Amino acid sequence: MREAVSAGLRIVEQYVRDDYNDYMAPFDVFELDSRTFNSVSDTESPRGILAVCAIPDAGPMQFGTNDWLVVLHEVSDPGNLGTLIRSSEAAGARGVVLVGATVDPWSPKVVRASAGAVFHVPVWQVDSLSVIRDAGVRLLGTTSHDSLGVSQPESLYDADLSGCVGIVLGNEAHGLASDADVDGWVTIHHLGRSESLNVAMAGTVMAMHISRLRNERAQG
Repeated sequence: MREAVSAGLRIVEQYVRDDYNDYMAPFDVFELDSRTFNSVSDTESPRGILAVCAIPDAGPMQFGTNDWLVVLHEVSDPGNLGTLIRSSEAAGARGVVLVGATVDPWSPKVVRASAGAVFHVPVWQVDSLSVIRDAGVRLLGTTSHDSLGVSQPESLYDADLSGCVGIVLGNEAHGLASDADVDGWVTIHHLGRSESLNVAMAGTVMAMHISRLRNERAQG
């Protein structure tokens, strides 16, 4: 909850369990008996304090020429989404864009997996990739080395990642369709037996690589 407050989120209500006293509240607190409190918490061993926050407005999708984004197309696992939001914030992405039937970014499991990063990086939700392209973002789809239908994707480490660019990662089970509305394709070449990396792992590798490139350009 400290992360939410420090990020400037509006706290609507705060609740504490009747045996919990390790808190300082600048606003009204409602006390609940243990049975009631535990029944409304979605964790097995809740700490004893919870808050209801207003979902922040990410603002308009307006980007500068040097902004870069992580774009997630129908990612379904809350742990993966939370991890990708966390990696995006750590790598300095301008924001995260969720496309189609992606899991709710404000579900408790996503918020926990993001370790509070979801409070500090803008998260937009759109219906299609074309909305992002219309905002002036060059989209690079990602694919594993054995994907069918994508002709010779470029290595992430050789690709042009300059300018306003979005790295698009697809669903855990199906990946990104070969006819997705993107401007090009990149891949992380690997040597082992695995068909592909987990989407959260792949997204983290890509985000940190872009972050390093941008930092090097800024310093050089």
